[in-house]
Amino acid sequence: MTRPRASQSPDSTIVGVATGTPDGGVAIVRVSGAEARAIVEPLVESLPPPRMLARRQLRDGQGAAEEALVAWMPGPKSFTGEDVIELHVHAGVRNVGRIVAALQLRGARAAGPGEFSRRAFEHGRLSLEQAEGIAALIAGRTSAAIDQARRLVAGELGREVEALRSAVGDLRAEIEANLDFPEDVADGDVSRWREELRRHEATARAWLQSFAAGQRARERARVVIAGPPNAGKSALFNALLGRSRAIVSPTPGTTRDYVEAELQIDGLEVIVVDTAGLRGATEDAIEHEGIGRSREQIAGAKLVLWLEPADAEPLDAGPPEALRVESKRDLGARRPDWLGVSAQSGEGLEELRAQIGRSVRGDEAAPWIGLARHRDRASEAATAMASAQALLERTAPLELVAFELGVAERQLAEITGRDTLGPVGEDVLGRIFSQFCIGK
Repeated sequence: MTRPRASQSPDSTIVGVATGTPDGGVAIVRVSGAEARAIVEPLVESLPPPRMLARRQLRDGQGAAEEALVAWMPGPKSFTGEDVIELHVHAGVRNVGRIVAALQLRGARAAGPGEFSRRAFEHGRLSLEQAEGIAALIAGRTSAAIDQARRLVAGELGREVEALRSAVGDLRAEIEANLDFPEDVADGDVSRWREELRRHEATARAWLQSFAAGQRARERARVVIAGPPNAGKSALFNALLGRSRAIVSPTPGTTRDYVEAELQIDGLEVIVVDTAGLRGATEDAIEHEGIGRSREQIAGAKLVLWLEPADAEPLDAGPPEALRVESKRDLGARRPDWLGVSAQSGEGLEELRAQIGRSVRGDEAAPWIGLARHRDRASEAATAMASAQALLERTAPLELVAFELGVAERQLAEITGRDTLGPVGEDVLGRIFSQFCIGK
């Protein structure tokens, strides 16, 4: 498959650090391009057999040498589809920097962001959504995000999209075959085309409906604990975490700023936030600032736990959509309709965790692994298919129907970067790969 060429010296040999940071125990320096062997081999005396990791003395060009592990992967059976050599060296910013500099002196060019992955795309080793999956895997901050990214890299989304793109393309070709003889098109053919289009549009719409669930799973929702002073917010915060993270005191106004921590609940990773107590006017400038920050946290929360204690009169002043929780239930119950908890005895904590999980997860059971760009293209494809159906209903010229199907096919093709209908634009590729790190 022919790919559009990278705009930055596509035929040059590039070098970059493939590991996340060069300050661990081992760093991997990757070289890719037609001159990879000529550049690297003089520094290691000889390359090992292809796809074998072997020990070599690596000279850094400044008279020093170190023991390194070297792997040589001739193209096209490599990550980028080009000749690739990886040097596994001792880490450290200065040590790795000297090795990279030695390779640059011999003719390698410093790789740009995502340039290795882009070359893999250009040589047909990765489809576009698989390359995006690599970036998502690196950036993943939750277990669900990592799982979804791995499925992207494995090509699961691409296979689904390609199946729909192929079906739409077949239908377009059938309709175009009838353009010269529209009088021969039977009502049964038109009905069948409409039914096929409805099924194809429904497939794309189903992806869009479950996109939000996938997005929620990739993000860490913010769960904010709010309420009046001395409601037991910090005690509940610590109880949910299972450790002492926030200061607990019977003195109202102890919490002056919000405190947050990561928490695993029902297989989800959330950020739980303890906030300053909310009350009316106060002359304490620091407390006033803390209350303002609490309101900001409430405004940005996925879920608010509004706490009022069992040893105080009901206020019920929290946001209407908040989950209402009566704390200090070991002291009694004044709000029988509220979820009762006790940080001291543990009463109600498991039920509260379960309720938090249900609220954060939402109702969708099958999250879509597509990213925002994929959602936008799928939405445009669904809109084009709906337009094609409307044209068939009005017995509009078949040329217009075929045009809309071509639009749908192109939008689906852009998800995977297939170029059967023309290359993906440089602006699209630039936006995608510029978000990658240097060594990927």
